[in-house]
Amino acid sequence: MPQNQNELISVIVAIYNVEPYLPACLDSIRNQTYQNLDIILVDDGSTDGCPGICDAYGEMDDRIRVIHQANRGLSGARNTGIEHARGDIITFVDADDRLHLRFCEILYRHMEETGADVAVGNYDFIHRIDEEKPEQIWETDVFTKTGYEAQFLFYNGATCIRNGVAWLKLYRKRCFDEIRFPEGKIHEDTFVMPLIYDVAEKVVYTDAVIYYYLVRPDSITGRYHLKRLDQLEAQEQILGLYQKRGYQQLYAKAYESYLHNIRNHYFDVKRYFPQEKKVLRELNEKFRKRYKGERDVLLSRAARLEFDLFCLNKKLYQIVWKLWLKIKK
Repeated sequence: MPQNQNELISVIVAIYNVEPYLPACLDSIRNQTYQNLDIILVDDGSTDGCPGICDAYGEMDDRIRVIHQANRGLSGARNTGIEHARGDIITFVDADDRLHLRFCEILYRHMEETGADVAVGNYDFIHRIDEEKPEQIWETDVFTKTGYEAQFLFYNGATCIRNGVAWLKLYRKRCFDEIRFPEGKIHEDTFVMPLIYDVAEKVVYTDAVIYYYLVRPDSITGRYHLKRLDQLEAQEQILGLYQKRGYQQLYAKAYESYLHNIRNHYFDVKRYFPQEKKVLRELNEKFRKRYKGERDVLLSRAARLEFDLFCLNKKLYQIVWKLWLKIKK
């Protein structure tokens, strides 16, 4: 049992139609070794058995508060949780995922030891909610970054997911004083996390696997649809932030990532929604306008060649890209 449990941690769970998965998620929160918790269940207009499960758990544990609201989406549910949080530290848990029982303990200890505003763990995938995972924790790498330095990890393949998701973390609540999740958007974490690191002075990272993400093919990010284009809007916001701050190196990283994602979305729309000619034209124009208009941004020679070819001939680009993937194998 961790010795120091002085600070109240608000655990925000946004819930919508996840009845088969919810009890395991809530049990993993209730059974945390760090027990000084304020557990906020936001039932976001669920039409299955989730409202009853929430109420039953609220009666079972006096640390649990249940809020039932009309459906506002994941962002709206998280925002409700932030507004009702009593703790000076908050965390977000997706209602179909599970926590290691030492999730709060480990992240809080690192936050306390380093004075960090954000503590980031590591995660593993699960494919069913009762999938067993080891109780023992292996922790070999703990490091800190400034909020500015942490933003470079958005563009590092080894850490980009850990860095970019809203779950998997503890936050000082003050980080959200002026920040909320954008309602009506998906890729909401891409909108918010750069803003959080922009106000955070220090971020601490551990490689301890303490969060279990359930892979569901029916999830909103498990299939391609046109709402996925919200990602580009989020990245445009990031570019605007870096431009405003004068972060030239970060801007170049974000700019290259943005162009790659326009390319990716172009080919995804062409594959899944070939009838959306207007969307394809808009994506092509967005790419060309941004790329041709900002030739002074520092990019690698390989990126320049790739983007030039994409502008010149997309069919040829696809042929070259497929050949490159074969060579890499």
